[in-house]
Amino acid sequence: MRILAVADVHSPRFLDEFITSLDGQSAPDLFLMAGDMINRGAAKEFPRILDVIEDRIGCGFPIISCFGNEEYSEIRSDLISRLRDRITFLDEKSMTLEVDGTTVSIVGTQGSLDKPTDWQRRNIPNVKRIFERRAERAEALLKKILPSVDHTILLMHYSPCTETCVGEGDRSFAWLGSRKFYTLISNLQPDLVIHGHVHNSTTHKAFIGTTVVRNVALPAVGSITQLQL
Repeated sequence: MRILAVADVHSPRFLDEFITSLDGQSAPDLFLMAGDMINRGAAKEFPRILDVIEDRIGCGFPIISCFGNEEYSEIRSDLISRLRDRITFLDEKSMTLEVDGTTVSIVGTQGSLDKPTDWQRRNIPNVKRIFERRAERAEALLKKILPSVDHTILLMHYSPCTETCVGEGDRSFAWLGSRKFYTLISNLQPDLVIHGHVHNSTTHKAFIGTTVVRNVALPAVGSITQLQL
């Protein structure tokens, strides 16, 4: 199963780089987006991203995305409604696909931070509890699907481990990801974790036990990430 994955296009900010990285690619079995595909709630940019994908590599393959912190909560319902025929958004939900006789389940979540940002503390009531519930929800979804499918993917925006945050200098992991997700991944061992958010990472691949973790943030990697599952 060939997968293309990307995050943090922040369209229109890195849209040209995204377009360039699609050149030479062919249609995958699955296209995954790990959040912050638009910049600061610019909902009108999401159709542009989908248009670019269709123009460069066609259509007919599933496009699945979680939300990042810049897909603001107040625009998410509108994105889901307007684009439901072109993309599937997994906001603390899961779905199962079959590709060439192989079943793969994807759990999508924004993920959590160990320490909310100042903006989040001021503007999101009970943000610490929201972050705790996201980890609990992801764990419950993974436990439900793991026994019944061939492969499992956790698609999230924030990082689950310090290894793919190397390069961020003095920034604390607490503002980049959550150890709660590290623990649940370590315990449940999905096949693959895809995340973004970490723009300055110099290490884009890590392992939590046998689970492969990939940071697919476009500013960090410099291109779309291609994977074989």
